[in-house]
Amino acid sequence: MTLPTDRDHGADTSVRVTVALDVLGGDDGPEVVADAALQVLDQQSGVDLILVGPTDLTHTLAADRGIADRVDYASAGSALAMDEDPVRAIRTRPDVSVQVAAELVRDQRAQASVSVGHTGGVLAAATLTIGRLEGVTRAAVAVVVPAVHHSVVLLDVGGTVDATPELLAQFANSGRAFAIALGLSDDPAVGLLTIGSEPGKGDALRRLAHDEFLDLNLRYVGPVEGDDVALGGIADVIVTDGFTGNVVLKAIEGAALNTAEAISRRYADPEPALEVGRSFAVGTHAGAILLGINGVSVVGHGASSAEEIAAYVALAVRGVRSDLVARIADQLAVSDAGKR
Repeated sequence: MTLPTDRDHGADTSVRVTVALDVLGGDDGPEVVADAALQVLDQQSGVDLILVGPTDLTHTLAADRGIADRVDYASAGSALAMDEDPVRAIRTRPDVSVQVAAELVRDQRAQASVSVGHTGGVLAAATLTIGRLEGVTRAAVAVVVPAVHHSVVLLDVGGTVDATPELLAQFANSGRAFAIALGLSDDPAVGLLTIGSEPGKGDALRRLAHDEFLDLNLRYVGPVEGDDVALGGIADVIVTDGFTGNVVLKAIEGAALNTAEAISRRYADPEPALEVGRSFAVGTHAGAILLGINGVSVVGHGASSAEEIAAYVALAVRGVRSDLVARIADQLAVSDAGKR
């Protein structure tokens, strides 16, 4: 997935951005995150890093890569285990790495945080510690899907499984602001994911949300279907509840891998097809950004490579430089003021 650069869409590349980088929680260990830190420092201008993790570990990782004097450090005791209740852990274990990273953003020592750990933990820490924007009921988890015709912002993909029509309307506003910040469109088309393109299709949530969307101050193109997420071309932003969004996202990832495997068996060199398939499941697009909190927070797939984690840092930096938080706040205010 190739997105417009900061220069393409007016982001101020002279602004230095400090990112709190959680070295714990990834499937392949902290070494991969440290490798990503080295790539960021060598390849991304104006980016400073705070490595979050056990002090001895982060200093050793940095020293082994020759970056000990190029990064700062924040002590964290442990990662959040995948089987832990994230809210309870955040409230009872202040030294959990995702919580320490969130505190750095809250205290303005960092402008963004990046983790490849527990998604629920990152969301809980961001919500409870950084806080939500005024008027935001719940934060949304958004991803950029590398669709056929153009990239598509899909949200929510797991943050809120039981949504309301009003909450989906908030997600629509946040998604629109994110698409603008990315440079996907100056006036993004917003669609509501359901089972048919005709108004009135879907369950009660979708029908009521459709009515809510008609009152929003944005370019609503109506209901869209599941294939529009992967194909693109109709909507720049597609909104749904977190349960449905997560199922759709995982289905796209699985279908891409399955197709790549099938193609690879037909040709002498299978690697190009497999590489494309893997890029959908774990790729530079696989970083999810939290929308609606009073800061920038990105969480990536636990199995991400160093290159992919570096891309998540770039996404976080883009969010800061494009004033994503302020854009979302402004969009919410304008939409509320413009309701019929």
